[in-house]
Amino acid sequence: MKLHDAISDYLNYISVEKGHAKSTCKSYTAWLRHFEKWLTENGYPDADLAAFDIAVLRRYLYTLSGRGCRPRTIRGAFAPIKALGNFLLTNGAIDANPSNALTMPKRDAAQRLTVSTEEVGRLLQAVERIRNPRKKALNRAILSVLVYSGVRAQELLDLEVGHVNIANKTLLVASGKGSKSRQLHPPAECLSALSEWLALREPDCKVPFLFVYDRGRRIGYQTLCQTLEDIKALADLSGQPNIKCHSLRHAFATRMMENGAPIKAIQSAMGHSLTETTFRYLHHAEVQNKLMSEYASLNIATAQDVAETPKAATRRSDFIKRRRDGNS
Repeated sequence: MKLHDAISDYLNYISVEKGHAKSTCKSYTAWLRHFEKWLTENGYPDADLAAFDIAVLRRYLYTLSGRGCRPRTIRGAFAPIKALGNFLLTNGAIDANPSNALTMPKRDAAQRLTVSTEEVGRLLQAVERIRNPRKKALNRAILSVLVYSGVRAQELLDLEVGHVNIANKTLLVASGKGSKSRQLHPPAECLSALSEWLALREPDCKVPFLFVYDRGRRIGYQTLCQTLEDIKALADLSGQPNIKCHSLRHAFATRMMENGAPIKAIQSAMGHSLTETTFRYLHHAEVQNKLMSEYASLNIATAQDVAETPKAATRRSDFIKRRRDGNS
């Protein structure tokens, strides 16, 4: 059996039978085809399953490392290779999964890109400077869904007109990661932006998708990324690597937590199966560390004021006043 055919069978398996997310299938396809290309360039053209052994995989690992790939990237490259090995083993095509004998490099720290509230505000303000009414409404709606709903990029692109219910104030994510759906309740700012876009979206579109380039074409991932870059330019934030679609999702989760949302509510809104996954999106520690200068200060009054939320400070003030009035 040729390795190319085995890879194709595996990719069809995770897409059709397992129902993996489109982004996962796309990533696995890219890495496995990259591995195939490397095999061709290193003496294994039109390789069969005999080339799928520990020695070859180790050479591939060393190649990635030699190119300066981060340990996290290398582990990501080998995730589909290990999954392919398990698939072939389960179907009796090989006797053992050779990738299990490899020792992966220790995972390095993730690059946690964060977006500040001030930056989000500048992006929202920048949209209002777009002159074309349709483009303004479209960009405002796209940015609002990213900012106020925290959806994944692909989930945003897959939204259809019927998924928006302005009357019920809901937004349905019908094709989330892992083919799971969830209903969101975005704030009024997001619903207003969606309502304005729906009023300008051509009613005779040939596609059902919410965000369309014109009557016959939906917006794709590259257009989405370029839209965000255009808004960044208007906000004088060009070249800021921290402002991406996914970092806006991180900012959404962190903002919900800081506003007092329970972790289970955040998990549900994010569409995570595990609470542990949600915790990776919460950048509360970074926010608290920024207050170190105040917490460590000997100015006790300042430290106390920073530590308390406005509501807590009000309650404390009312409590002190009641005690004072009661003792007078």
